[in-house]
Amino acid sequence: MTSEFVTTTELARRLCVSRRTVFRLTSAGKLPQPIRLSKRTVRWDWQAVQECLSSNANRSRRGGKHD
Repeated sequence: MTSEFVTTTELARRLCVSRRTVFRLTSAGKLPQPIRLSKRTVRWDWQAVQECLSSNANRSRRGGKHD
C-alpha cells in the first residue's frame, strides 16, 4: 500500500480546520507528528492521521477522559 503525504494546507482543508489548528492538534497529541522533509517543510501521512483520529474517536465513545 502506498502512503499519501499531504501538506499542512491540504490537511487543514481535509479536516475543515485552519492551518494553525492543525499544529495545535498536533501539539495536543490529537494528530500524529508530521514528517519533516527540511527545516521548513513538513508532510503528514494521511493514513496515520485517519488512524489517529479514529483512535481518538473510539476512546471518546468508551467514556475516556476528555482533554
